[in-house]
Amino acid sequence: MLLRDLLVPTADVETILIRRIPINEGGHAFKDPTTKELLTKQNATTAEVDATLKALGSRLGIDLIKNKTGSTIYPNKITGDGDTNLDPTDFMKVDPSEDAKVSMNKFREWLTSKLLGAGIQDTHIKKGGDGLAVMSPIPGTDEYLQVDLDISTPGDGQFARWSRRGEPGSAKGVFRHILKSAIARGINPNLKWSFKNGLVDEVTGEATKDPETIAKRLFGDKGKATDLDNIGAILNALKSYRPDIANDAIEKAQQGVANMKFDYKYGEEK
Repeated sequence: MLLRDLLVPTADVETILIRRIPINEGGHAFKDPTTKELLTKQNATTAEVDATLKALGSRLGIDLIKNKTGSTIYPNKITGDGDTNLDPTDFMKVDPSEDAKVSMNKFREWLTSKLLGAGIQDTHIKKGGDGLAVMSPIPGTDEYLQVDLDISTPGDGQFARWSRRGEPGSAKGVFRHILKSAIARGINPNLKWSFKNGLVDEVTGEATKDPETIAKRLFGDKGKATDLDNIGAILNALKSYRPDIANDAIEKAQQGVANMKFDYKYGEEK
């Protein structure tokens, strides 16, 4: 399922939406051409994801664990894919005057050649969003896992991995972004949150991708980066430091989740 397929018809939530970014357990890229059955495991554990990333990373000469995002940054999670985010500037020289998309496409071509050179079949590699999906064997089994090698805007890898991490409980990462968007608008109608572009003032154009700065813009001088770690931490900071907008922001975020047809309640993290 793609985020673009679940657009919420409100300007505030639209600020966090980016086309082609998966929002839930993926693993739907590889199907049997005849039966249409999925070819990759849909209930992989964190341990299986880590083992697969280590094995694939070893073949590529890339530390995929260091670049991991998504829900399995936490132990004991179940997922349909292993998410990573790679910054082109970590692997190749990027011309700063070149359009970011051009650089990202060049890196995707380089990454594809690395996969093919490592013996990955071309039928086990697919383009998706700004990156690649790879059908990679789970070590010690006869099963496969879909590994998503997403590509960040050059130079944005650290922010992208922080922004696109998963949640420790049952919530999805997109629910965190909806909440942050509602908080930003509640503080200043010109302020928007984008999980790709960070916290942006739509009038001045001022933007920041620094977690400490974002926390202070949202929660005041007492705000800190750890207040943005997950939905539970955000709710605690919101109620402690911004009680004047807390109820309205939570209500607005809750409506955004409801519009996306998810049965999830803020404050009931599990």
